[in-house]
Amino acid sequence: MEGEAGSAEESAPSQDAEPIASPEAGPGAGSASDRRIITVALMLGMAVAAMEQTVVSPAMPTIIARLQGVEIYALVFSAYLLASTVTTPLYGKLADRHGRKRVLLFGLGLFGLGSILSGFSRSMPELIAMRTVQGLGAGAVAPIVLTILGDLYTLEERARVQGLFSGVWGVSSIAGPALGGALTDHLSWRWVFFVSVPFGLVAMLILALRVRETVAERESQPLDWRGAALLTGGTSALLLAVVGGEGRSWEGEAGLLALAVVLLALFFRQERRAADPVLPLDLLAQPSLAASIAGSFLIGGLLIAIDTYVHLFVQGVRGGSATSAGRAIMPLFASWSISVFIAAKVVPRWGFRRTAVIGSSFIAGGSLVLVVGAILPEWSRLAFLIGMGVIGFGMGPTSLSYILGVQNAVPWERRGAATGSVIFSRMIGGAVIVGLLGAALGHLLAWRLGGLSGVEIAAALRPETHDRLAPDQLLAVRSALGRSLRDVFLLVTGLAAIGVCCAWRLAGGRAVDRPDAPAVSAKDSDLLAATAET
Repeated sequence: MEGEAGSAEESAPSQDAEPIASPEAGPGAGSASDRRIITVALMLGMAVAAMEQTVVSPAMPTIIARLQGVEIYALVFSAYLLASTVTTPLYGKLADRHGRKRVLLFGLGLFGLGSILSGFSRSMPELIAMRTVQGLGAGAVAPIVLTILGDLYTLEERARVQGLFSGVWGVSSIAGPALGGALTDHLSWRWVFFVSVPFGLVAMLILALRVRETVAERESQPLDWRGAALLTGGTSALLLAVVGGEGRSWEGEAGLLALAVVLLALFFRQERRAADPVLPLDLLAQPSLAASIAGSFLIGGLLIAIDTYVHLFVQGVRGGSATSAGRAIMPLFASWSISVFIAAKVVPRWGFRRTAVIGSSFIAGGSLVLVVGAILPEWSRLAFLIGMGVIGFGMGPTSLSYILGVQNAVPWERRGAATGSVIFSRMIGGAVIVGLLGAALGHLLAWRLGGLSGVEIAAALRPETHDRLAPDQLLAVRSALGRSLRDVFLLVTGLAAIGVCCAWRLAGGRAVDRPDAPAVSAKDSDLLAATAET
């Protein structure tokens, strides 16, 4: 739809149209206490999904020692990432058609089942299979949680609440490694997977009892399963080409990329023909929505790239420990948690474009400070502290503007697909951009250290293996790695500058609710009983 004209057309659907679900009060629903406890349940669901991405890493050495299979251990992460990414847009579409509640409960249930089965795994292939089940459930959590928040709150309220959820995501990501290490050391590596199950069950129980959502099903177009299959296949080929490809030949990588291009081209062709597409391509025809999706792609990539390569610099160039590398990334999440609360106050006043441009400029400026730290290793500790803080301060307003801008530009019955598109692009961006930067780093190191093997380079990255190298070799590796990471940070800065351009394409002016958006307040939150009407 485009503008108010589109809203007017959708307010009077034809007999063949998709049912429009509008929020209405259900019996006994909609109290302020209901809304608060439902928000707590959503927060629990978001926290367990966020923590699961980082809590497993500290346990992997122990898991490998118990289950063997070191040559395929990377698939423990890749399988989860792949499954959660490819299902995100499909869950968003299903939430628009069948309601948010049942889709989120299904996702949380599948996530919990995968967690339990992962904890009981007896071999590495079995663990990889169960992590896939876990990822299939996780794909529903972030997009549906954010979509429900879009239903629960007005724009001004939503800015504050989604800022809080961004803080929860950041804190959970920080706490994950520490919790994973403690559980592995004092209980068992299996508790790394079991720990999320009780919280997920509590969230499911609250949602099942407190959320009243009835969507009257009407005759509509069948779901575009062909498009969903093509998107899944194309995305899977693309992700397999950029993650988990250790030991694969360049011919194999090229074949996967070619397959991804073909399948995704067929997907876009299918979506133009489909009566009810999985990813509505007409959203991309609106410059502000296309900018939000492209900007989210860059944010996802930049966030994972910074996390990955700052850790590598601290350990490989400065000779720090894994603990000190973890501390180096903490200013990003800390300042992010602060900035989202500030952004929540300024987004309704300044609008999506202005807020995102300022935030994106902070990200680009902070990335440039990382370049300075890589050029001057003796100042890198201070430079990284400042750079990470500045980047985090920009992440909050930028990511919040992209999510709110998309949700505010579409009606209720398209909000799930639109939110899913943003989350999907962010996850794809994280995998693709980190993969491309990793390839660039590999080529740069090969060019600068052509005489050393990969084993010798790897020995320089861990303090306990430094004795395997001669002093001049260790110095050469550190120097080459520092210069190569400097170039990677320059590429990150260039991508951040492109992000500023994306932010300029967002809708300008003061941010206000859509004309057809429900008016909601703490006293009158008639939001959770969605009844489709003609």
